[in-house]
Amino acid sequence: MVESGFDFVHLVQERERASSGAARAHTYRPEIDGLRALAVVPVILFHTGSRFFSGGFVGVDVFFVISGFLITSIIIEERETGFFSIAGFYERRARRILPALYLVMLVCIPVAWIWMLPRELENFGQSLVAVSLFVSNILFWRTGGYFNVPADQKPLLHTWSLGVEEQFYLIFPLLIACFWRFGIKWLVSLLVLGCVASFLMNDWMLSSHSMGAFFLAPMRAWELAAGALLCFTRISDSHLGAHPRAIREGFAAIGLALILVPISLYGVSTPFPGRYALPPVIGTLLVLYFAGTRTLIGRLLASPVLLWLGGISYAAYLWHQPLFAFARLINASRPSSAQFAALAILAVGIAAISSKFIERPFRDRRNWSRRAILVWSVLPTLVFIGVGVGFVAGRGMPNRWSEHDQALLMPAKAPFYLCPAIDSWLRVCRIGAPGRVGSVVLLGDSHADAIWTALSEALARENRTGYLVRTDCFPIGGIFDDRQRLSKDRREHCAEVERRVREFVGRGDVTTVIVAVRWTLQLYPMNDEIDAPGFNNQEGGVEDVPYRESGVFDANGRWTEGATAKAEALCAYISGFAALKRTVLLYPTPEVGWTPERLNLAALVLGKNPPHLISTSWIREQQRNSAADRVLDSIDSPNIRRVRPEDIFCNALIKDRCVVQAGDALYYADDNHVSMQGARLIVQKLLPQLASK
Repeated sequence: MVESGFDFVHLVQERERASSGAARAHTYRPEIDGLRALAVVPVILFHTGSRFFSGGFVGVDVFFVISGFLITSIIIEERETGFFSIAGFYERRARRILPALYLVMLVCIPVAWIWMLPRELENFGQSLVAVSLFVSNILFWRTGGYFNVPADQKPLLHTWSLGVEEQFYLIFPLLIACFWRFGIKWLVSLLVLGCVASFLMNDWMLSSHSMGAFFLAPMRAWELAAGALLCFTRISDSHLGAHPRAIREGFAAIGLALILVPISLYGVSTPFPGRYALPPVIGTLLVLYFAGTRTLIGRLLASPVLLWLGGISYAAYLWHQPLFAFARLINASRPSSAQFAALAILAVGIAAISSKFIERPFRDRRNWSRRAILVWSVLPTLVFIGVGVGFVAGRGMPNRWSEHDQALLMPAKAPFYLCPAIDSWLRVCRIGAPGRVGSVVLLGDSHADAIWTALSEALARENRTGYLVRTDCFPIGGIFDDRQRLSKDRREHCAEVERRVREFVGRGDVTTVIVAVRWTLQLYPMNDEIDAPGFNNQEGGVEDVPYRESGVFDANGRWTEGATAKAEALCAYISGFAALKRTVLLYPTPEVGWTPERLNLAALVLGKNPPHLISTSWIREQQRNSAADRVLDSIDSPNIRRVRPEDIFCNALIKDRCVVQAGDALYYADDNHVSMQGARLIVQKLLPQLASK
């Protein structure tokens, strides 16, 4: 989101001029400021993790439409009055975007240096470079999603929308300049074709390339183009009162409802954007077209509080994500609701100050000439790129700490493994030693990923081979998350994936299948004690994890999210493997609630020694995983083997405690995944179950 999505209306007011022919003078429309406020507040509250604003991310789509509408209005006006130039267009954008953005980036650097672990600082360096080049949307598409926890810890994650807009506006003004001579009909026809094509690609990509559909500019261009098209339709009918009052009131109210309803009903599992972005996009168009100040909705949006928030919305958007991300990094556990509320208020306060003393002065040509803007755009850009490259080249600068401390801040863990796809359905990695002596198949989610390297080492020592099999579907066959449930294509895809997994396990060279899943989170995602899916160790550690509901379809095709139905689906899934081969169930890994690396880092930042011992309550671990344990215990087959990581980490070294770190031994890489040290202990207990009997 850039100037048009936030403070661009005021530019229209500043540049208001009379025009002739089909052109018209722009007037300030306060309701658009209010609409921007109505968009930025849900975005901020969504990033706090509020379930009441679980779909607050649609505020970005509202901004995209506003952006296309207002910037196109200015370009057309300038074309018709002879004021338009490409250089002037980009100068204006630099004045509006860069000062506040660069201030945020500058403030983030020292905080990141102090509070980021090496891998985090390396990733931050990548984002500094990407933001400076306005390609951060491409970076975040390549390196992770928008709705997961690590993404919440990226201070510059929100700049992906700047990348989308800047890439769109790199081409859009040139398009208008080239086709203007052919007339409005050619331009509108071209925009309609581009808008439809972009939407169809966006919707199609959701089922197979959801991250690309979310982040990439060609997939999002239809939202900006929709706003631009609205501007063109108003050239011949720009009077807000051209329609009967009842029509204006009704459609304005419908438009507002189409924006507000998704904010509360959508969630991280909603397939988005695509067709699910249509309600907020259409709603924004309706409000822009019908909600003048003579309508009830228009007067509501023009209320003083919303006007004020709309005026600082760009700055508020820029500041909120770094504040939230660093709060998550500084705290060993998830910040409380009260902390998030305070940070949201702080973001608005800082936004008001930076808007007054940074943004507005840079817009004034009396303070900053075009030459000065050019210099102060290029120099900081080069500096930020240099700093970012340094962080990346230095691998996150681990030499900030001693070698001893580095081991407690950078625990060895299984690397992310890019499995070669054997077909379009399965990703399979060969592990262990070459050969075909008693092959093992490891299935599951990230908990399987956490042990694959240790398992590969152990198999290689025994001259055995195996496979790590990963898919892009829910880790338990027969159970779907909301994204799969809402897409028939995804359900059919995942049903075929499950069939192919069973076919692979049934191969003649496979003797054993190991299933390692975070069972509790997958079966019972909600934690009633904290109204969130994360684990609360009741000692200050509350895990931050996105809420994703899951469920099953019964024989009649009815959807249910009930725990009983999911337990039955799990039993059928495991029994299917047990009917084919020896099946080893890796029971839940004890969860921690906080990230031990962060506890160690906090101690070092404060000038203290890292804690010698980190542990959590064994009773809490049993309470957390007891329901999943009972389901796994109920699966009865002579081919079933069971391995319980709880027996390794809990009530062993210390009575009634689950050990996370002891001295220099760090068994966990985060709040629920084991490190290589922890993985080797699990595999050591796993190996006897793989022996031929």
